[in-house]
Amino acid sequence: MNNSKKITAARAILAAACIALGVVLIVHPGFTGIVICRTAGALALAFGAARVFSALRERDLMGWVRLDLVVGILLLAFGVFALVQPEAILSILPIVLGIYLLVECLGKTQRAFALKRIGYVRWWSVLVMGILAGLLGALLIVNPFQAAETMLMFLGASMVLDGAADLWVLWCFAAHSPD
Repeated sequence: MNNSKKITAARAILAAACIALGVVLIVHPGFTGIVICRTAGALALAFGAARVFSALRERDLMGWVRLDLVVGILLLAFGVFALVQPEAILSILPIVLGIYLLVECLGKTQRAFALKRIGYVRWWSVLVMGILAGLLGALLIVNPFQAAETMLMFLGASMVLDGAADLWVLWCFAAHSPD
């Protein structure tokens, strides 16, 4: 399998995973959000403890070892916060996903015009999906929802749309590329 096919397969897998996670968020938003936050908190605690332990084992707290200690303490603090207050962590997710969707919008817009250049008649469909992803991203940034479950359902719908758009772009390029 050449590199191009590997990259395409990897992008398709990521898009399908995005759709699957989006569906889970739509169906079980509250539970999923808490699980994600607490899992992130547990991982942060583990990585933070490892970094702090590693830094404290060194006799000389100069340079990168000192930075390791600071990063480890920050990870420990985040881990505790994520375990104790997962709702607070969930409140910033719409902004993070909104920024991600705006970046994706730019990428899909570029891909739409690339499809137009190679003569694909329905290039505009990729453009429309990119614009929709961008609008959803802007909405998430401008008006993050108060209710965590509603927000997570909206995040799930956004992920399903973005994953579907990625699969559509891959199909368009595969079916209509001059290669």
